[in-house]
Amino acid sequence: MRTEIAYIADYLDKVVTDPIPRYILDKEIYNRHVTGYEKSKWYTQLLSEQMDNGSWGRFHTQNTKLKDKKIFVTTESALIRTRELTLPVNDPVITKVIKLMERYVNDEENWTDANEHHYGFQIAFKAIIVANISTFIPDHPLVIPKKEVCALNLRKAFKNGCLDEEVWEKENRLSNEILLKPYMVYILWLLQKNKYLDDETQLNFLNYIWYRKQGIYYRTNMPVSDVQRLESKYFSCWFTGLENLKDFSLFPEFLDKGIYRHLINEVNRLMREDITLPASTSVSNHYSESWRDKSSRDNDMILRILRILIMC
Repeated sequence: MRTEIAYIADYLDKVVTDPIPRYILDKEIYNRHVTGYEKSKWYTQLLSEQMDNGSWGRFHTQNTKLKDKKIFVTTESALIRTRELTLPVNDPVITKVIKLMERYVNDEENWTDANEHHYGFQIAFKAIIVANISTFIPDHPLVIPKKEVCALNLRKAFKNGCLDEEVWEKENRLSNEILLKPYMVYILWLLQKNKYLDDETQLNFLNYIWYRKQGIYYRTNMPVSDVQRLESKYFSCWFTGLENLKDFSLFPEFLDKGIYRHLINEVNRLMREDITLPASTSVSNHYSESWRDKSSRDNDMILRILRILIMC
């Protein structure tokens, strides 16, 4: 580890005790064999709302007519949370929902989202589901064909170094496999850990998405290049962009363009100064069992940042 990262990890190793942050630290930073995440209330929360078929209700679109208030308004929102908590792929919660997604893609079970009847809807919807599977099992048999087509079509769209959206759309219609916009988060997921994506195309794409003013559709509304400080109400949104790019092999090169040093400085401020973090949701990016103690929330943010820094 770089010296700064080792120092931060050592700090957390001494103060973190709750099940989930302890699990993440041991698993991702120290590569230790760990258990105990099942004891967390956050795991119980996921488990308690998961339905018998493996879903948390609709997959992609919220059902606003439900009378009972739910923590996870869609299956996708629950999947985001399982990734935040880095639940193992063989955990019963994960295996159950992956089997459901397989059934969706193979037309063995109907999703409960509204089934729009215009051309391409089901193709796009299945691509969204496959992209979600890829975040857990990058080499899943249902994922590989989508990854190959995605990388090939992107290479054609970047033939001249800049994204030609007309070429992207044309190639996607010809292949009839994806039918999603290139700036959607699902495309990012399909391109990461993708053996079909060459470095030149990856570099071109990262430059495109890194500076895109509107951000990553379905995740952020600002460019990843627009660096934010901890006190900013936009920090978490900006940082979400980094989290959704971290599995690109060229990601460290972009992080080293001043962002790595910025994040180190922000962590040092959290450890040494009295920083007031902006208001946050009650669930998302929440690792410790409670934030009543301010230090617990600060430590959660330090761990969240460390998970990105370790990619270098």
